[in-house]
Amino acid sequence: MTSTDAILVIGAGPAGLSAATTLARFGLAATLVDDNHRPGGQYFKQLPEGFTVSARAPLARDQQRAEAYLAVLRNPLIRYRPGCTVWAMPEPGVFAVAEEQTGGRLHARHAIVAVGASDAPQPFPGWTLPGVISAGGCLNLIKGQGMAPGRRVAIVGNGPLLLVVAYALIQAGVQVRAVAEAGSPSRHVWGALGGLARLPRVLRLAAKYRGALLRAGTRFLEGHVAQQALGDTQVRGLALAALDADGRINPGRPVLIDDLDAVIVGYGLTPSPELYRVIGCEMHNDPELGGIVPKRSIDLETSVPGVYAVGDGAGIGGSEIALMEGEYAATVIAAERGCPGAAAARDRLRKKLQWVHPFRAALRAVYRLPAAIDLSTAETIVCRCEEVTRSQIESAAKSYGDVELVKVATRFSMGRCQGRNCARSCLRLIADVTGGKTVPAPPRARTPARPIPISALLDEPLGPAREPDQVGL
Repeated sequence: MTSTDAILVIGAGPAGLSAATTLARFGLAATLVDDNHRPGGQYFKQLPEGFTVSARAPLARDQQRAEAYLAVLRNPLIRYRPGCTVWAMPEPGVFAVAEEQTGGRLHARHAIVAVGASDAPQPFPGWTLPGVISAGGCLNLIKGQGMAPGRRVAIVGNGPLLLVVAYALIQAGVQVRAVAEAGSPSRHVWGALGGLARLPRVLRLAAKYRGALLRAGTRFLEGHVAQQALGDTQVRGLALAALDADGRINPGRPVLIDDLDAVIVGYGLTPSPELYRVIGCEMHNDPELGGIVPKRSIDLETSVPGVYAVGDGAGIGGSEIALMEGEYAATVIAAERGCPGAAAARDRLRKKLQWVHPFRAALRAVYRLPAAIDLSTAETIVCRCEEVTRSQIESAAKSYGDVELVKVATRFSMGRCQGRNCARSCLRLIADVTGGKTVPAPPRARTPARPIPISALLDEPLGPAREPDQVGL
């Protein structure tokens, strides 16, 4: 296969591994790159190389299933390059990469982009205290290090990830004192069972997790949010507040949970759009899919010919849908290249994806909130990298109105995270201050899409200037 006919898979999580496995099954060679040094993504996350734990260690992952997908890395058709970051597409079919201290180019006629998602932070007083960690960070600690964040924890937020984290913690011997859910899933679940049943494995796991937590004595609170994390130099407790019918915090007496080692916060996930934006994909803001996502055809192809978007990076749906989408995109490519049996497999998979589509809507219905919640106060830091408070964002928004000018004035989204942790909250604040009916588009995307060593850019040509990307709202 020539370089101009090559296939590139970006991301070695469930969607990327599924895509690579499918390509190899059809006899197609591909390069699989991932900016992590270990494969698996967040769902199949592996321990660091040389790191061992007891065979009975509860690492909160289906290792048998993980191994079935990780086996593709030993297939001679798949060239696996860990620690390799794709940060731009300087010309069609050419991807700029950085590895260790060097840069380079990968040529590909087809690219399957499976970049995943990240936690969607919800700032509240005390959320920057040591011991307050995200739901995704907690799972990384358990899966990727074989460690727990403490002996006594409380979990607060919104969405199905709370159950996953809580179950992983009790399996690790942690006392989960409480799980506080902002929505009211027990009230809505029965009306959504038809859609949820489209993925019965997920439904069975949810029932298993909740049953185990109830047996462990975990307290469940619905319609409650984090009002304040308590502590001085370390989190020691959590104050929970009830939400009223309009999604506002009820000023009544808070629920106090004390004697904690850690507070786990998870207000959902948001797709990672950075790479899609810098390579020129047409984007749009779809709250139903979790935020800024690329527009896709029925075959999951983006507006950039030959580039396919799969998994949570293209819309939050969970590992099961990510696995299906990775397989489907790879099968579409195999069918285009005339691989025997690929066209029929593509048609079957398309129907399967259409069949499970209502699952996403059902999950949103179960965890829907009465309104968008806002838990921060004027003094709350909303941009952690640059230590920008809510009042500073609001003041700049009143003075300038424009997102780019607010960014320059406050430096929000200009730290290492490049807005992954703060942009969502700050944009909502700007909309509230300026009276916008919709959340404004995020600041323009610039290369590199991810942090890379400066040494990888030393031989890079400057190239012509180009207009920044646009996100349709």
